[in-house]
Amino acid sequence: MHRKKIILSVLILACAFFFSSCRDYDIEVLQKVLKDHQMTGAKYVGSQTCAMCHEKEVKNFKLAAHERVAIPMEGVKVEGCEMCHGPGSLHAENGGGKGNKIINPKKNPEMCFACHMEKKAEFSLPHHHPVLEGHMSCTDCHDPHGANARPWSATSMEDTNEKCFKCHKQQRGPFAFEHLALREGCTSCHKVHGAINDKMLVARDWSLCLRCHGEQNFPNVGGSNHATRMAQGTCWSGECHVAVHGSNFDKHLRY
Repeated sequence: MHRKKIILSVLILACAFFFSSCRDYDIEVLQKVLKDHQMTGAKYVGSQTCAMCHEKEVKNFKLAAHERVAIPMEGVKVEGCEMCHGPGSLHAENGGGKGNKIINPKKNPEMCFACHMEKKAEFSLPHHHPVLEGHMSCTDCHDPHGANARPWSATSMEDTNEKCFKCHKQQRGPFAFEHLALREGCTSCHKVHGAINDKMLVARDWSLCLRCHGEQNFPNVGGSNHATRMAQGTCWSGECHVAVHGSNFDKHLRY
């Protein structure tokens, strides 16, 4: 029992050191990004100044996960709106306006990447959404101000898929024969930021399908022997289950 306690204590200390190191590194990156992008002569004025024009955003932001983050800078603790938008004095003095003396993370994802470094790495993978190329922005899918976000993502409470369906309308349905995986969300099959696999799939070939459709008497799947079929290609490229999102004609999603 004593040995187990020692091992547990060592693990806790190791985890604490790891996350503390990560936190300090994140803060240093955020400090650098803020300094690199802030307007010359701008000063931090606090979110209440922002609320004079952006009342709705400030009110919602108080319930958002990002609101709990603060960045220590020289002589000031940066929090609230200015944590991502930089010091707002010049923006306020110039009467606001889009892009007027303020950092806009929608046009510059580096503010997001300062904390979400692993996402920047995913966008660098062979198959990815074109955020680094400037054709998309993090805010196309995420609302950093939103109080109505799921706790594990900044997507809509309506349904995680709704953000995907904004662009991928043909996958929405409804279908007479639906692929139940869509009820679990697009992320069941796709890594939405980037992946090494084509179509940003989480796994290659038929191994993707077998994550859900593996059976005890494999290679029998759905009461049919797939041993010879699986050698012909993936479940969809082998011209079998090509309607992977849903079908209006066949319950096996063949077409």
